[in-house]
Order: sequence, then structure tokens, then C-alpha cells
Amino acid sequence: MWRTSTAVAIAQGMYESRNFAAMPILADALQDAGCEAEAILTHCRDPEQVHVRGCWVVDLVLGKG
Repeated sequence: MWRTSTAVAIAQGMYESRNFAAMPILADALQDAGCEAEAILTHCRDPEQVHVRGCWVVDLVLGKG
């Protein structure tokens, strides 16, 4: 599973701080852990995407949904 401690820590940090600038880093961590879900990786890396608390990818990584 690609919900590694690194990915969870990155997601948790963004969730708590409400600063989602690390989304591309989260994508890299997920990909390094074996995530091949293009929708997830593209969502994280899209520079036009506005992320907020409740972001479906962050919630997925944190097991909140």
C-alpha cells in the first residue's frame, strides 16, 4: 500500500497547517511507494489546482474518507 509513513506525514502536515504547497512532494512520495493512480498523481501535481482542507487526496492518504 502506498500510504507510507512519509506520505502520511506530508499529508498530515498540510492538513494541520492548511498550507498545501507540498502537494507535488506528496505525489512523489506516493509514486515512490508504488502509487500508479494517474488521477491522484495528476491532482497533486496540477499547478492550477486549489487545495483546501478536505482535499480528497489528502483525506484518502489520511484515511479520512
